[in-house]
Amino acid sequence: MILRKPSFDENELLFVYGTLLSGLSNHHHMQGATCLGPATMQGALFDLGEYPAMRVAVERAAPLGAVLGELYQIEASQWQRLDDLEEVDPASIENSMYLRVKANVTWLGTETPQAVRAQVYVYNGSLEGRPRIENGDFRRHISNKKA
Repeated sequence: MILRKPSFDENELLFVYGTLLSGLSNHHHMQGATCLGPATMQGALFDLGEYPAMRVAVERAAPLGAVLGELYQIEASQWQRLDDLEEVDPASIENSMYLRVKANVTWLGTETPQAVRAQVYVYNGSLEGRPRIENGDFRRHISNKKA
């Protein structure tokens, strides 16, 4: 018997990399979403103190690298709550702290890594003076800061 890999629509997938990760401070906002497992994508992660910022295109000369996170299946009714948390203002890009964009993600929750399109929140503010999280792993970064 051949099992088909699930095909998800990019409008129902969310890649999370910061405080929305399982076990972290804002994970409770993911209630009702289904965790599909670990995932990675190309980006640059920065330390904003209590939470990270990610860019998928960096204005600095620094190259993009792997950002570690989790992939979730999201119901349409959940997007507004998450957009509110991330301070997305659909009427004004300038007034949005984060923007929700579509990106290529590698889903690691299957036998072989699978390329999918998912949505991700990218930071829309200045990163001047903010240190880069070189390992791309926010969970490990905050663990190292506590040590």
